[in-house]
Amino acid sequence: MNPWPESEFPQVSARRRVVGTGLIALDVLLNEDKSTVSSALGGSAGNVLAILAHLGWSSVPVAKVGMDTAAEHIRREFEELQADVRFLVGEDHSCTPIVFQLPGDGDKTHQFSFACPHCGRKRHFSYSSDDRLGAPLLSEIQNSDVYFFDRVTSLSLKLAEDYRSRGALVVFEPSSMGNDLEGFERAIQAAHVIKYADDRITDLQAFDLSNVTIEVQTLGKEGLKFRSPSSDNRWMSLSPYAAPYVADTSGAGDWCTAGMLYSLFENAHGRSVDELLNADLGDALRFGQALATLNCRYTGARGMAQRQPAYQIVEMASALQSSSLTYAIQEEHLARGWPSVEKHRFSTEERVHSTLNRLCCDGLAL
Repeated sequence: MNPWPESEFPQVSARRRVVGTGLIALDVLLNEDKSTVSSALGGSAGNVLAILAHLGWSSVPVAKVGMDTAAEHIRREFEELQADVRFLVGEDHSCTPIVFQLPGDGDKTHQFSFACPHCGRKRHFSYSSDDRLGAPLLSEIQNSDVYFFDRVTSLSLKLAEDYRSRGALVVFEPSSMGNDLEGFERAIQAAHVIKYADDRITDLQAFDLSNVTIEVQTLGKEGLKFRSPSSDNRWMSLSPYAAPYVADTSGAGDWCTAGMLYSLFENAHGRSVDELLNADLGDALRFGQALATLNCRYTGARGMAQRQPAYQIVEMASALQSSSLTYAIQEEHLARGWPSVEKHRFSTEERVHSTLNRLCCDGLAL
């Protein structure tokens, strides 16, 4: 379904473009009894690309996936978002990542695992060489407003370096430093913006950040902070917004990233990358925080996008951004288990009614 009213959908020639690589996966939401509630396009890179596509951007996912039902689901959802799926390549020997999401415990709304809760098989991201996608992609998609990546691979590094040289804003959002510290250093050198969570990476002071224009560290329920390593290096803090009800915090960071990018380029007005970041980053991050807060009312990483049209999402985030409400999430606001059917974002037809219809690695029941 087209997320914009016909009169408000951007013309193709005017649409911003984002190219992205990294974790593009199938998210599978499970109940406490491990029965399937829903499945959707996900993964960090997948979410950022899909959110921006929902907001009217031209998204270009770049990944090798398997020849399986999970890949078909991912490709179909991207196509519905009018994304360019030419570089979402299926191969017999590749494995489509699947991320299982279960209700959390303690102060967490969710927990993730690549392991099937029934057979134990893992379908995780593969770091194997995927260089063959680089040359045709760079030939066909010569320019992009943004290049986003969340994993360090030979392909992601090549694309980051090439797209930066072509004028794209390069955003690196690592989930961890990993074992390839030399590759991680190259990723930092290629990136204009580095964004990471404080519970995954504490700081990056061991690396040369002289090429980095903006460093963003998210702090969960405490908000976020950002600084400019290439200038005066002072941290600036942004408190979180108020949210009267929190169903699920999964995907919050991806909404923040997508919102930041959307806001930056809405106010670009021909500015260079450095001018754009230095002038508008604070407002852009506040808009991203607003989107993240709004999505926490829904289950699933992109629950809001599956329930609300793009123009309404932008209107709601803009209204929240103009407010001065801030807060820290209190434990009593956190849901235990997913909301009831009446509150759930999925229709009755989309739910799997029996624990016999479980989504497992063998014989995917989507």
